[in-house]
Amino acid sequence: MTAGSDNDSNTLTHAAVWALERLAQQRYGRDAPTLNWSVAQELRSAGLVSVPANGRGGVSITRAGQDFLRARAEI
Repeated sequence: MTAGSDNDSNTLTHAAVWALERLAQQRYGRDAPTLNWSVAQELRSAGLVSVPANGRGGVSITRAGQDFLRARAEI
């Protein structure tokens, strides 16, 4: 997996795409789903999510992640 703006679905595992889609869903008071370490690293390396510097708090979907999800929805 290369870092940078290489965000097409061919470079992400099915688990990473699934996790990103779950993170994007509205949760109405529930916590965000917990990501396993490898999936979180894959999404972070692809630039689709960001993690707070102190490691606490939730994962946030970046603009690139939102664009990736929009592009998948158009297919």
